[in-house]
Amino acid sequence: MHPLRWLFSLLLTSTLAVAASVDSLANQKIVVLGDSITQGGGYVSFMDYYLQKLRPQARFEIYPLGLSSETVSGLSEPGHAGGKFARPALSERLPRVLDKMRPDVVFACYGMNDGIYLPLEDKRFQAFKDGINHLLDSCQKAGVKRVILVTPPIYDATTKPGEFNYDTVLTAYAAWEKTLQRPGLEVVDLHTAMRTARAKRTEVFSKDRVHPGDEGHLLMARTILAGVGLDTPEEPIAKIKADPLFPQVDLLRRHRATHWMNFTGYSREKVVAPSPLGDAVAQAAKIQAKIDELRKK
Repeated sequence: MHPLRWLFSLLLTSTLAVAASVDSLANQKIVVLGDSITQGGGYVSFMDYYLQKLRPQARFEIYPLGLSSETVSGLSEPGHAGGKFARPALSERLPRVLDKMRPDVVFACYGMNDGIYLPLEDKRFQAFKDGINHLLDSCQKAGVKRVILVTPPIYDATTKPGEFNYDTVLTAYAAWEKTLQRPGLEVVDLHTAMRTARAKRTEVFSKDRVHPGDEGHLLMARTILAGVGLDTPEEPIAKIKADPLFPQVDLLRRHRATHWMNFTGYSREKVVAPSPLGDAVAQAAKIQAKIDELRKK
């Protein structure tokens, strides 16, 4: 085969593989798990917006089920939340999430809370590893087709030489996650992408060091989507939010987060027992219908 023809064939094959990667998310029930950054939901809305915008003929069904303070490690620091309650552990609600939601695809982003803001230490690190492996094992047993594990965002702090920076813990967690290999598992290295972007900025992504603002959430969304094969345009947040499609996508995300979190149940300070969806499904369908109208324009 002529070298140029071989190169073209290779590029075409790679392009088709990338396209299949993101298009395979269509017509799948997608659950997004994580802590308060996921519950805040900005990056989920940006992800869904670009999927809806850039793949107008496909249907994407995303359920954001992040829970503030949650860990996969099951650890909690003394006096968390002023001593009101220990951090919730994903293992408490994961069986219900998988049983009641029956997702085809799971995105999961953990790590920020798992080191409980202390220096890297073997037992805490092992608890994080065990928690991630339990998540992956549980998804596999439940028949989840695809798990996209997202490495943790950065701890956005500036420290002097010799001072402890919690981001070193998250860097270690991310490096370990990148070594994981299982059928149906993909790892998107958000941590490195976010650290690289932060090094080029003078302004922080996260004013409280943990929770990114809109720019950080947009970077998260674009990085995750690139990881599954969808390139997104470089454009300002104001332009995205001015698009009539975005508020509807964000409304659907908030609606699903509220009602489907209650549907699966969770424990955080108090126990929220699983509850029926009622008319939440019909309400979601109405919002989706509006989204579909806007996508045709």
